[in-house]
Amino acid sequence: MRGFEKHPGLVSWPPWKAWGFAALWSGIGLCLSGIGVLASCNGMAVCVERLCTAEAEAEEGCVEAICESTLPWPPTPPTGGPPFQPQPSTDVCKAQRALTEKLGTDRLLMGISTSGGWENFERYIQGIPYGLKYLYLAERALPGGPCTECSNCPRNNVNWWGCWSGGRAGGHLRQLFASSEAAGQVPMVVYYVFYATIFERNEGPEQLASRLANTNNIRDYLDDWRFMLGVVNEYQQQSGKAVMLHIEPDLWGYAQQSRAGRNGPEHLSVDVRTAGREDCPEMENNFAGFGRCMVHMARLYAPEASIGLMASGWATGLGDINRGQPLNAESLGQSTGEYLNRLGANEADFMVVEFSDRDSGYYAVREGQADRWYDTNNQSIPNFHRTFLWGKTISDTVKLPLVWWQIPMGHMGLSNTDGRWQDNRVDYLFEHLDEVAATQAIALAFGPGRGDQTSPATDGGHLARSVEAYADGPGQPFVCSPP
Repeated sequence: MRGFEKHPGLVSWPPWKAWGFAALWSGIGLCLSGIGVLASCNGMAVCVERLCTAEAEAEEGCVEAICESTLPWPPTPPTGGPPFQPQPSTDVCKAQRALTEKLGTDRLLMGISTSGGWENFERYIQGIPYGLKYLYLAERALPGGPCTECSNCPRNNVNWWGCWSGGRAGGHLRQLFASSEAAGQVPMVVYYVFYATIFERNEGPEQLASRLANTNNIRDYLDDWRFMLGVVNEYQQQSGKAVMLHIEPDLWGYAQQSRAGRNGPEHLSVDVRTAGREDCPEMENNFAGFGRCMVHMARLYAPEASIGLMASGWATGLGDINRGQPLNAESLGQSTGEYLNRLGANEADFMVVEFSDRDSGYYAVREGQADRWYDTNNQSIPNFHRTFLWGKTISDTVKLPLVWWQIPMGHMGLSNTDGRWQDNRVDYLFEHLDEVAATQAIALAFGPGRGDQTSPATDGGHLARSVEAYADGPGQPFVCSPP
């Protein structure tokens, strides 16, 4: 948006704590008529008739600028301090080299979310040199098991992902593979089917134990997982191309956070042997066995795929690494890593980690959580070095490389409104790729965690320009690779 890029001090509805109550009330008073827009200029609340947006910047009557300098909040650009440069782990380096050889890259990959086909994200990312593209599979498994032809498939009021594209079941996934291959990208499937199938769209740590008792739903779920693995394997056998599988975001964190599972996934009962049919007869009938069954099935039905579980920054239940809470990053990382190892994470190929899935501006404005802004000076919390340390500890504990995933796409040139939220993570990460590599990461994957977040369709091409500049340069070597 031209007006905001020229005048970055203009911020619509920033955190009230950054202004002070009196200044906020003054601005609100000016906007009581309902026709004005509350904004901030250098910490003062002001009211303007209408702010310029990408769609309205040529219209008469909109205010393109009301101040010249930047706000003191969110934090200012970095001014120094030692970089994040811990020593790499020998075990992780071995796993990283094996994975990156399979993926066919010797430089940090830049990834992007694709969603909803051409009309949503795909047209905005086509032609941009992303190295990885991820797609959610996020619907209920088909009751009674998958079908092969969608025309003969009993839908049972379920919008099953296998028939999103009609025709032969699994077509939507094949479209991901085809478009990724044509663009020279590694496809990553985000398998998020537990939410609708087992949680029945009401997820959380305390719902988990009771929902795991439904063996029929667990069977439907594992049948769906088996079918999806078959689609992946068919593609890989025909193409010889790499595919990554991100197994169930959030799920493992809910287990660690739950009352029944906090002392170990073995305390959550699941009839794995029955639900897994013949695939997992020797697995324990608990959640640890469930996780290991999923990893085992992946090795059995899609042996060439690269798989990974996710570590959530809030999994311990003690707080969230992505908020301004005084937590010990290494202790949190070690606790979560050890928990994930009991689920079979150390038998996979990579770990998925997060910076939170929503823009800081959204949290501040909509949720009143001003402690979501990352300090680019790495002094106050949350900050990048602290979260990097948490991720590095996860990596060291599980002995696998990282994928930083679903990173918010906002930037400081946006208006802090739905779909156009401010954030500072994209810019910091691209300016500190050596620090990202030092976490033992192989990829940064960007994308919104919800429909009202900044996306490839709404960020004004900011991320795409950063990725293009990165692709034009030498790229960032992996920490375990020679420069």
